[in-house]
Formats: sequence, C-alpha cells, structure tokens
Amino acid sequence: MTDGTYTGLDDATILQRLRATHGNEDGVDDTAAEGDEDSGAAEGTRAAADDRAQRRPAGRGMELRVRLSTLFGRDEYPAELAGWGPVHAELARKLVTTLGGAQWRFAITDAQGQLLHCGSSRARPAGAPTCMASCRAIVELQIPATTLGDLTSGDPEELGSWGPVITDLDHQYTSAQRSAGDPTRRFPSAALRRHIGIRDRSCVMIGCRAPASSTDTDHTLDHAHGGATVDHNLGTVCRHDHRLKHDGGWQLHQPQPGLFHWISRLGHVYPLHTRPIIEPLPDPIPRPGPAAPLFVRPDGDWEKSTIWDDTPPEADTKPPPESPPEPELHDDPPPF
Repeated sequence: MTDGTYTGLDDATILQRLRATHGNEDGVDDTAAEGDEDSGAAEGTRAAADDRAQRRPAGRGMELRVRLSTLFGRDEYPAELAGWGPVHAELARKLVTTLGGAQWRFAITDAQGQLLHCGSSRARPAGAPTCMASCRAIVELQIPATTLGDLTSGDPEELGSWGPVITDLDHQYTSAQRSAGDPTRRFPSAALRRHIGIRDRSCVMIGCRAPASSTDTDHTLDHAHGGATVDHNLGTVCRHDHRLKHDGGWQLHQPQPGLFHWISRLGHVYPLHTRPIIEPLPDPIPRPGPAAPLFVRPDGDWEKSTIWDDTPPEADTKPPPESPPEPELHDDPPPF
C-alpha cells in the first residue's frame, strides 16, 4: 500500500497476485486445485497480471514529501505520503529508493515554511536512477532557504553523494526567474501548474484531503468570464468539488494567493488558507541518559537487595500527649 504496487489494480487482480506470490497455508495455490483446465486458466491470468505489474512503474501515483536534510541523515523529521499521512524518516528513505525513477521536485521555503521557489531537480545522488518518463510517482524535496545556504557554504565532504543535488537547488534558487506565462491562455504552463500544486498541497475545499497531483487546476474566476491564468486566480480543486462549484451552487473567491473563501448556497463563508510547506515541528527532546532497554534480565540476587530490608522505624522522641482531666464528682448530673 505504501509503495504503490497495487495502485490501479482491481480486487481480483490483487488477490491473484497475492496467491501467486505467497500461496495458501499448505504451500499450494488455491486456484491450482480446481482442476487442470481451471488451474491453467488461473495460471494464465496470474501470468498476465504479473506481466502488467512488471511493466507498471513502481509507486504509480504516489507523492512523497520529505525534508532534504532528513534524506541524508542530518535529522529525523517525519515525511508525508500525500493523501495518506505521515511516515517516519527511515521508511521515507526506503521509499525514495523504492520509487526509483520518480520525478523529483523541490520546494524552498522561508523561516515560516511558506513557499519561496519550486521546480524540478536536475541532479540525483551518485548511484540513484534517473527520472523515468513512464513513472508517475513524485518525490518532493523540502528545504528552508537558510538551511540551503548553510549546506552550500559548508564543507562539501559532509554532503557526500548529495552534493550535486544541493548545488543544483542552490543554482536554481539564486538564478530564479519564474515567468507567470501568458495570462490570457486557457491552460497554465507546466511550471505554473507545478507551482500551484506545491503551494496548495491538496484540494482547497474545506476538509478535502485529495493530493494536489490528482486535482484539477481551477480558475477561481472562470476563464470564460475573464479570469486570468495567474497564480492568484488558480487553485487545486478535486473533480467532485470542482463540480460542486460549477453545478452545486457554491462560490469561490481568492482574495490573495493561497487564501480561499468558499460560500455555500446558504451564504455561509468558509475560509481556507493553504498550510505551510514545512510544518513547524519542535526539535526532539534530548534524553537525560541512555534509552531504557526493551528487555531487563532477571536479577538472581534479589534476596540481597536492600530494597527488601525491614529496617525498624526510628524511635519517637516526641512527648506523649497529656491525659484529659478527671471529672469533678460534685458537678450536677446532665438533664438526660
């Protein structure tokens, strides 16, 4: 589920692949016991499914968002599988290797995690596969501008095989000249569409988690009504919510880039501001000592432990309390 192997396959094909790979408890494929004709047909179906899976690029439709500093081991911040949720740093590094020829994008942010510049990386670490046109997966490399400057001015030996990637990102950032393209054209350019997708992160409808890579690039003010094809009039809207806007009576406004106001048919306004590229996470809390072991070996000399000593209590040095005075016999008896 996390490497995209079964993306686009129906349930029957997934079950056939699982049976062909693992078999049943007896080590025999369930479909092979139904007779020679059935088993032959099932074997042909499995072979066709495996052949389609081998031609299918790994990670089809996946999008992994991870800090660049996490990939080369400088920190352990979690990554994110778009539309699914966070994954820990070790799994993120494995997924980058599994995705292989995915398209590598980068997002350079300010100190608050907001997007400053984005693009496609032209470099890979030594030994990493190059981008494949047939691979639909995306790896988004996130890095603050200050961190990029520190890495560029530091010792190149510390970067290891990631040195060419850092150099490429720094060159693209320092020489950035993003063109807005032709605002009168119907469809945005590839660079502008990529910028909108990275800025918005997901569908901009309230509560929708559809990743931006699977949404429509929508004109907030429709192009047919004079809306320009520029960043402050574009947003990522999934097909369902796109129809909600055009056919469902909802309205959408974008007062500033990345700030969307949805207005329902009842007139209620629901504002949404796109979240930062890099979420503000606290630094790990340092442990005061070594981590506690998962398994503690039994102590054979527990009888000698002082925790079981029956130490007598210390002597009480306080004086005893005074006894109450004796009642006088000549007092009147109570009236009851």
